[in-house]
Amino acid sequence: MFVPRALRLKGVREPKRVRKPTAHAHVDEVAATLEKTSISHSSPQSRQIDSKKAFSGPRFTTPPITPEFLEKLLCGIELLFTDYAHQDKDRLAWLEKHYRVVDGEEKFIHLSAILEHPNISTLKPEATQLLLRQAIERQITNTLELAKNGYFVRRRPSTFPLCFIPKDSFSVFNDDGLSFWDQRTIYVEPHTRDLCKTPARVAQWLKAHGQMKEKWFPIQAVHKLFNSCAFVVLSGNVTHEDIWQKWRELDKPECWKIMTKVEHTKRTNEYLALLRKEKPWLKIKGVDAMPVEEAPKPTAEESVPTVPIATTNRKRKHNKSKRSGMSTDKPGAESTEFTAAVNEEGSHVDPTNEEGVTIETEELDHGPSNKKAKLGE
Repeated sequence: MFVPRALRLKGVREPKRVRKPTAHAHVDEVAATLEKTSISHSSPQSRQIDSKKAFSGPRFTTPPITPEFLEKLLCGIELLFTDYAHQDKDRLAWLEKHYRVVDGEEKFIHLSAILEHPNISTLKPEATQLLLRQAIERQITNTLELAKNGYFVRRRPSTFPLCFIPKDSFSVFNDDGLSFWDQRTIYVEPHTRDLCKTPARVAQWLKAHGQMKEKWFPIQAVHKLFNSCAFVVLSGNVTHEDIWQKWRELDKPECWKIMTKVEHTKRTNEYLALLRKEKPWLKIKGVDAMPVEEAPKPTAEESVPTVPIATTNRKRKHNKSKRSGMSTDKPGAESTEFTAAVNEEGSHVDPTNEEGVTIETEELDHGPSNKKAKLGE
């Protein structure tokens, strides 16, 4: 129906035309209805969640437990039960303190006590009793034995003591004066500067990468000198030059500096002797001590006694007459005050004339009379 413009302005509108439904429009309505329903498996909300990024993990993560780490744990435990440890006073005292009896068997130590020992506590990641148990069970060891409950460990009685180690090994010396253990000690500087901080890491690295002689095992002890160097006590003698040179030709472990303790002591003494010769004022307490430099003492010619100069702390006197513009300067006034102050301290006396009056005092006394004479003229 057509409506004129004048009527449309007054508010009369043309009615909408009603279209007949078609097959295509019906299909569109059905599709729209299906989208609104939950027939499909993936809802809009789930699609939004899937499109989001995955949440990031924690900032600090613990490194994975590797077979190499279990080897370090095993080496750290074995160092506690060596023949050297059973004869050293400090190590033996620690063992006897933690010995326990389990199922009628003696000399067992609980895994919790081993966790507190520096051989294990300095390792990273932090060890647990379960990891210690896994290290003993999974790794090959002929010297350690676990209790039935799995939480106590000891040295197998059949492997202690070793047949080639004497009972009083710390009191045994050879013809050259070397002790039993000094003949079996080497000095090492590893490829990393902090490796010697943990004895278990040093023992594990030598065992895995050192290609050492079988008779030098097991490693008896690791004495840390600094974080970058240590003494390692082996089971076999290392003073035989032919065997030692063959092993050092392999240059294993790579980038390690290794020498016998005998060679290390010899080089250290040579260095200290040269140091004493070049710098005699240094203090050197021992072979392992670091030299401490002191200032050289003065010679007899240089040590001349010096007389301290007398100093006087005088407060400045403010004269009121100066503010008013009147000049009261007198010749020798400053020297008179200085002379009086010095005489009171007894450190310096000005020269006097025959009448016993100081020269500066005379000038002070005659000064005003001269001025009056000039004024009279």
